[in-house]
Amino acid sequence: MGRFWWARLPVGASRCGMSLCGWARVACAGLAGFASALLAEDAPKPPQALFTVPLSVVVGEPVKVRARGLRLEGMTEVRSMTPGVTTMLLSQGKVGLPNGVPAEKAGDTQVEFELRFAGDLPSPPPIEAALLLVAPHGEMPLSIPLLASDRGLVEVEPNPGFDKAQAVSLPAGAPLSIIGAIERPQDVDVFHIAAEAGGRLRVSIAAHSLGSLLDPLLTLHDSKGALIATADDDEGSRDPQLDVTLSRKGPICLVVQDANDGGGEAHPYLVTVESSAPVEPAAAVEPVAAVSFVSDIAPILQRHCVACHGAEKAEGEWRADSFAALLEAGATGADGFLAGNRGASEVFGRITSTDVDLRMPLHGEPLSNPEVDAIARWIDAGLPFDGVAADTPLIDQISPPIHPAAPATYATLPPVTALAFTPSGDLLVGGWREVLLIDPASGGVRRRIGNLPERSSRIAIHPAGDRFAVAGGVPGRLGEVRIFTLQGDLLRVLAPGSDIVHDVAWSPEGDRLAVASSDATVRILDAERGRLVRTLPGHRDWVLAVAWSPDGTRIATGSRDRTAKVFDVATGALLASYARHDAPVRGVIFHPSGEEILSASDAQKWDRWKIADAAHLRDTHLGGEVFQLVSAGEYFAAPSANGKAHLFRLEDTEKVREYAPGTAARVISVAVNVPADLVAAGTQDGRVVVWKLSTAERLAEFPLQP
Repeated sequence: MGRFWWARLPVGASRCGMSLCGWARVACAGLAGFASALLAEDAPKPPQALFTVPLSVVVGEPVKVRARGLRLEGMTEVRSMTPGVTTMLLSQGKVGLPNGVPAEKAGDTQVEFELRFAGDLPSPPPIEAALLLVAPHGEMPLSIPLLASDRGLVEVEPNPGFDKAQAVSLPAGAPLSIIGAIERPQDVDVFHIAAEAGGRLRVSIAAHSLGSLLDPLLTLHDSKGALIATADDDEGSRDPQLDVTLSRKGPICLVVQDANDGGGEAHPYLVTVESSAPVEPAAAVEPVAAVSFVSDIAPILQRHCVACHGAEKAEGEWRADSFAALLEAGATGADGFLAGNRGASEVFGRITSTDVDLRMPLHGEPLSNPEVDAIARWIDAGLPFDGVAADTPLIDQISPPIHPAAPATYATLPPVTALAFTPSGDLLVGGWREVLLIDPASGGVRRRIGNLPERSSRIAIHPAGDRFAVAGGVPGRLGEVRIFTLQGDLLRVLAPGSDIVHDVAWSPEGDRLAVASSDATVRILDAERGRLVRTLPGHRDWVLAVAWSPDGTRIATGSRDRTAKVFDVATGALLASYARHDAPVRGVIFHPSGEEILSASDAQKWDRWKIADAAHLRDTHLGGEVFQLVSAGEYFAAPSANGKAHLFRLEDTEKVREYAPGTAARVISVAVNVPADLVAAGTQDGRVVVWKLSTAERLAEFPLQP
């Protein structure tokens, strides 16, 4: 019945004898009801809680809880309806929203309160604490799951890697819940569990289903980091679960992370772990393992020491690039490492020093406690060596990590950060933990090449066209270059480090690689043997781009320190430094003459300048940050934040044409194949678009999805 039902009533006397005044009274009553309905619609909406941080609480000590949601400001009371549980309101008000997330999903207000538990609370405790959020504009019930102290564990930071994993003890025959959060983008939480051979381990996570912004990814690894199992989205849910039978006894690591590298205060989770056999923390059931030089010590030294104490740069006249070199004395005359004697080992004194001018690595992050402990135990054990030969470089002693498998499909489309055409015209695209070999005409995936870190920064095809190098890593945790055949066979892992590798380039002959890294250096590596040929220092921040001269005698670099530089490959001498960009330099290429450089930056332009005196010749503005310069035959291309890929002639640097995907998304990568007459561009929002090089005719468009 319509709201204005009263308007359809007769105005005269009715068959039931009601007078006109009676109908008037009915009509007035109807008007009053209508007015009340209108007032109800205009009344303030009640508060709405979307989720809490943490998602659950362990009964015992007082716990602070934040409820995020809508209209939670002005909260006057958080009232407990559960006996033995009391509350205290701490604060309420507006909170910021994660970038790009609407208030209806993340909540733009929050209320913080403390839960307290009476000493006579029954055991086991109630399943949940029933609360009532009270505000002048309304009330809302809220429930928080409660866990007994032997059934719940709170995540403790830092636990971002296998060497810093938090030990977990599983109660016999009962599940254990881990309460945690992915606190920042690219964070991972790692938990160390001892395993019984033949036992069954079940791991499930609740996050997205409880309102959290976390898109969970679960992985299990053995003690050497090898992948045991992985789970992304479950059927009908973004909250996955793992159910595995363990093949052997020993410690395993459970890794929790966001599938899209997200993180922040709105990313809590609740993991439940259950084993069919009782297990204890690894440290409680196993004696301290013997220290392996190859597995434990060499990776630490390679990550933290070799850049400054290698064959080309031996600061303090001491080298750390092989086991034999470690045992030699440096300029001070003291032993770097002395078997069984930490105090007389100069390196140990340096890595544990509290004096920032003495502590190693100089100007870098100090070694973690587990890393220091491993070196201490290695010294105490007498410096045991289990490698190939004492003078073999560390890089050839270390087994490369095995990366988690890529998910069957991507929950969200990753940015297309790396593209390259094969000689036949197929397209290599950097995906999530893999490179996809794609038919550019249809977008169909011909091959998935895995065993790669989370992100691929650059893909470089070998001059012979039979292999390719992938630069990438995990920001703040890992950097490396992997070389594959076009069939997907892994040939070699190079340049391991503790932060992402941004660019890689083959020499014209294909025998060397130049690697641009976050440690402010470029390393020249023997591509076949992996040996370091030379390190090129000189930048003060990340090196984002690298290129070889046509004759292979010079290398150009671009850095976040806002400079582009040119180095002599044979001597490592700095030949030129160009500082006119006033923004991070993300692309460099040589002019065909070999005497000029083109460098592009976040200043929305590329510059052409002379090497001899770093003299500016011309510049071209593109209307947005320039993310890369790609040389291909007689052309070069530049992807830009203005949503276009631009093509120029290399000889006279005049513009030929541009290619526009047709949306506002930033174009962040580009590839060109002149013989196949193809151009491809990758966008920030996860799409690949392919055109004819000669006409800009659009041939295909597809999402980056396996």
